[in-house]
Amino acid sequence: MKKISNLISTAFITAAAVLLLAGFHNSAAVFAGSDTELQKDDCIKCHAVIVKQLQDGGDKHKSEIACMDCHEGTHPPGAEKGALIPQCSQCHNDTDIAHFTLTDCTSCHQNPHQPLNIVLSGEGQKTACNTCHPDQVTEIDTHLTAHTGFSCSFCHEVHRDKPDCLKCHEVHSEGQKFANCIKCHQAHQPLTLAYDSSVLNSDCGGCHSDIKETLEAGTSKHAPFQCVLCHANKHAVVPACTQCHDAPHSESLLSKFQSCNECHQSAHDILK
Repeated sequence: MKKISNLISTAFITAAAVLLLAGFHNSAAVFAGSDTELQKDDCIKCHAVIVKQLQDGGDKHKSEIACMDCHEGTHPPGAEKGALIPQCSQCHNDTDIAHFTLTDCTSCHQNPHQPLNIVLSGEGQKTACNTCHPDQVTEIDTHLTAHTGFSCSFCHEVHRDKPDCLKCHEVHSEGQKFANCIKCHQAHQPLTLAYDSSVLNSDCGGCHSDIKETLEAGTSKHAPFQCVLCHANKHAVVPACTQCHDAPHSESLLSKFQSCNECHQSAHDILK
């Protein structure tokens, strides 16, 4: 009885080995480029992680091409490892587009299966950034500030990320947030202050606290005004009083004074 059992076990092992070898032979035939060709659905059997990466962030590499469009040829062991890894220039080769003339694509596009998951690092990124963002690079290089000397990745650690100014800069006044910063300061020319009518006196008071206090403590009709009503659109604009007021005095009186403030002391408290 024991001998029969041993014979059955041996026969089972032999049959399994034959099936395994047959399966390996078939797989090797596929890999070696036989008449049986790999299909897209075959890739996930061994490369599930990569297929998921494509599904999550493949962009056009997911929607417009199949695995074998890039990975053409013979799969190992019929070919050396790495033989199926294509060059980016296989598709991205339009030399009229400056970005495609750059070398070392993987310094930013580290994972070709998620090509828009761009990693920014190092000091030499501005050249690469300039090929897609020339307006921003020109802006920061033309308006010289401390920002000009930084690599783009100093602020933009992640592609398309707009960093919080307060990561590096102190607030002008207590309670200010990033949203307050960008009302006046443009990141690529931070000393060119421009703003719209939504800027509040509390924002201006961060730098001009004495003027803000004088205005709000006054008893004239100017007291409730927002700073931007008179100082419109651009920082340091000083309007003429006659922009709003008709001349209340005679020409002979006005001719004796260079400025209204010679009598009224300050536009921020004209009755002082």
